[in-house]
Amino acid sequence: MSKQNDLLMDISILYRSTQKYYDKKLADLSLTYAQLPILISIYEDEGISMQQIAQDGGYDKGTITKNVQKLASLGYVEVQSSLKDKRVKELYTTDNTKQVMNRIYGIRRNWWKHIIHSLPLEKVEEFSSFYEEMAENAKAYAEKEETEIQIFSHKKVDLLTYSNKISTTFSTAGCNFRCPFCQKRDLIFLNENRIELDIEQIKEYLNKRSNVLDAVCFDGPEVLMHPELEPLLRYIKDLGYVIKIRTNGSYPELLKRWVAYRLVDFVSLDIMNSRFAYSSTIGVSNFDLSLIDETLELLRSQVVRHEVVLTLIQEIHTLQDVQDVASWVQGVQSFVLRSFVGDEHFHGFDREQMKKSLEIAKAILPNTSYKENVYDTSRKAR
Repeated sequence: MSKQNDLLMDISILYRSTQKYYDKKLADLSLTYAQLPILISIYEDEGISMQQIAQDGGYDKGTITKNVQKLASLGYVEVQSSLKDKRVKELYTTDNTKQVMNRIYGIRRNWWKHIIHSLPLEKVEEFSSFYEEMAENAKAYAEKEETEIQIFSHKKVDLLTYSNKISTTFSTAGCNFRCPFCQKRDLIFLNENRIELDIEQIKEYLNKRSNVLDAVCFDGPEVLMHPELEPLLRYIKDLGYVIKIRTNGSYPELLKRWVAYRLVDFVSLDIMNSRFAYSSTIGVSNFDLSLIDETLELLRSQVVRHEVVLTLIQEIHTLQDVQDVASWVQGVQSFVLRSFVGDEHFHGFDREQMKKSLEIAKAILPNTSYKENVYDTSRKAR
């Protein structure tokens, strides 16, 4: 992991170490690190309101109220109604506070000197400027309601993911499964410095190529974790594209909604293993298989074109698993077997194993087929 990716951890260490230092130094005053910025704000701006402190410091109302009440009970703060507006509470420090503030400033100054003692002055000034700007960005973003989908990968022209169609394929981030063989871990354990693609640029690309491309595909890791994708789906449909979504089947309600609104034209359901081995295969204990059953029920109703895909791994699956899965998914339009694209830990079925698997599955589901694994991660998206 690069140093950039350690930023949040470094900030966390700095915060916890600072908190530990202040709590120790302020213990005889019965003050805590959490109360200190509020007390200093009041001391430096006598008569300030709780609302203003909340706005300046990015606090929620409950946190400010709780800490002001504690400071008042300790005799450090007085709360008075404003002469201009009785509904506004103004905050003032007491004489007791004024006696200890010089000591508090000294504690704060000593800590700052300690943490910057090995840094050149120009670096400290540069860091302080960056950190202040980051804090402002964080405060503004925390107050913003996040409603726009984040896309992290785009394969601009894709001839494999949607059969017989010229497609473009996008990847979202995140998954509720923890499959040990997952080949998209970089989109599940997402680095904090990973930059998402610009949605407006994506829209521009789709708009300009609507007469060239046939389909838009979303292949996860788990697309249906993102209800905020819906506005983009509507935009894509308005451009005349067909849409394919790949899912692990554990979000049937959202899938029903998108199918009902005709926002999805094709569903590819990854079935991970037989019912008996599901939890161990996906790395989630006691997984509720009724969610997969509900998704299968939707697909069997034939309201949307679909396929059910089983990707076979030597270290995970047996021929009995193939038989059990085929029996489980009977009634679907298409059952597809794929061989895992191997890595150093897991290996796909060899030719003989795949031949036997096809024979077993076809005896139960005649509409079983074998396809090359189009999700081979060696085909890098741009």
